[in-house]
Amino acid sequence: MKRFLLLLIAIAGLAACKKGNPLTPYLFGKWEVTRVYGGNIYPPDSVYKPGNGNILQLNADSTFARYYNSVLAAQGTFHTRRNGFSNGQTSYDEIWFDADTSFKSIILLNGSTLSIKPLMPDISTTDYNKIGE
Repeated sequence: MKRFLLLLIAIAGLAACKKGNPLTPYLFGKWEVTRVYGGNIYPPDSVYKPGNGNILQLNADSTFARYYNSVLAAQGTFHTRRNGFSNGQTSYDEIWFDADTSFKSIILLNGSTLSIKPLMPDISTTDYNKIGE
């Protein structure tokens, strides 16, 4: 009986483990830049028109592609951490690209808008609008 209970607990524990990206699948898809603001480093505050070709593609396999003016400018892997950054009582999800953890950013999802706000205050926040899967 003890073996059966131990086996049952082990199976339940394994079934409870979740693999894959801990963030909502809504994060995955094509996002087009709509606004860049704040920070002290180039680019200056800007608002972008729809169809500008500045796209961030986030895939479910944790790969990304970044396009500037519809031309592939960067690709690699991205990483996320649920509740990775806390400010007082509020926790935020984090994202960083490739293996460079020194440039982590906060992820803010609000409807069809994704904001990526770097933890380094000198770097601008970028707002995206979801344009596809």
